[in-house]
Amino acid sequence: MTDFVKTPNAARAYEVCQATLDARKYSRVGQIIGKPGVGKTAITEWLADQFEGVRIECWEGMNAKSLMQELARAFNEKAISIEEQGTSNTIFARLKDKCQGLLILVDEANHLPWAMLEKLRALSDLGGAAVVLCGTDLLSRRFSDGRVEIYLRQLSSRIGAKRVVIDKIRTEEEILNYILAPRFGAVTKKTANRFRVDCGGNWRTALELSDTCARMMQANDAQKLDHEIVTAAAQLMAGYNS
Repeated sequence: MTDFVKTPNAARAYEVCQATLDARKYSRVGQIIGKPGVGKTAITEWLADQFEGVRIECWEGMNAKSLMQELARAFNEKAISIEEQGTSNTIFARLKDKCQGLLILVDEANHLPWAMLEKLRALSDLGGAAVVLCGTDLLSRRFSDGRVEIYLRQLSSRIGAKRVVIDKIRTEEEILNYILAPRFGAVTKKTANRFRVDCGGNWRTALELSDTCARMMQANDAQKLDHEIVTAAAQLMAGYNS
C-alpha cells in the first residue's frame, strides 16, 4: 500500500499490533475500535502488509465454517497452505497448527457471536497467533446468554491495554499534514478548515473529497487547491449521494 498515509491513528494501531505480537502466552489479543468511516479498513489493510499478517472481514450472519474458511483463504494467499474443506472444527485445527507468531486482523469482528470470538481466542491461546479484533467496541455489547460473562472476562483480560480507538479528524493540522499537503502541496488554513468541515472529520469521506477536488482541478486546469474548489467538490459529492 504505497499510497497509504501513516496518520497518528495508524501509528497507534501499529503499536497495538506490535504489543500483541510481543505479549506473553494467553495475552495475545488486541483490539482496534472505531465507528464506520474513520479509516479502520485502510489501516488494517496497511497493518497486514506491515506485519506480513493476514486480514479478513466479517459480516452479519457469518457462521463458524465461513469464518474458518475466510481465514484459510487468507492463509493460502500468504502461501501458508490450509485445506479449506471440512467442518469448522477441522479447519480450525489446521489453522491452529500453522498460526504461531502470525498476526491475524479480524475486521468487523463486532458481527461475530461470542462462540466464534471464542474460536479466535483459542487460535491465540492454543495456536500462538496474535489476534487483533477490529470494529466497534466488543466489550460494550450486551448479551442474554449467561456464558457471555465468562467469555467477556477472558477476552477482556487478554486484551488489557492493547486497545486503540480510531478517531475522526479533529484538527486542520491533521487535514493539512495527512490529506492535503501530500497530494496538493501547500494550502491555506482556511482551505483546510473548509475541507475538515465538509468531510465531517470522516477519513473515508476525506479521501473521496480529495479525489473529487483533484478531478475538478484537472477539469478546470486549476493549479492550486482553495476553499472554493473544496466547497464545489463537496456540493458535487452531495449531489451524487442525494
